[in-house]
Amino acid sequence: MQRRGHGTFHFFIVSDDGKLSFDEFKAYFADGVLSGEELHELFHTIDTHNTDNLDTEELCEYFSQHLGEYKNVLSVLEDLNITVLRAMDKTKKDYQEASNLEQFVTRFLLKETLNQLQSLQSSLECAMETTEEQTREGGEEWGHCEPPRPFYISLSNLM
Repeated sequence: MQRRGHGTFHFFIVSDDGKLSFDEFKAYFADGVLSGEELHELFHTIDTHNTDNLDTEELCEYFSQHLGEYKNVLSVLEDLNITVLRAMDKTKKDYQEASNLEQFVTRFLLKETLNQLQSLQSSLECAMETTEEQTREGGEEWGHCEPPRPFYISLSNLM
């Protein structure tokens, strides 16, 4: 399994050649809503190189045209991922040499980061559940599930 990125997107491509066959595409993108025929049509729409395989460039090109508000969301998430990984790397290097109080603060900050990420994940899972129910039932209500909202320490209050 290879992780390949292009701009805002990162795709996990399961193959040695870094391309998706239709069967791999179908296994990844089948959502129970689009029929096999619709998936096949979508596959060929995305396959602008007409190779019967999709590469990262084709996938990114297609989905980039449909980003809307998610362009900013995905960009911020990519920045967040990099920032968190940098902080964790620095923590790994500095933690053992830190004082007990500094270690306590580090553990608190890690816990707070985790809590906020889990809250975000809950919100996204709720949105996914709601859209899946709407698709299955043709419902029109949005947001019937309310994920828990934890107490946040606003960074603006700390600065």
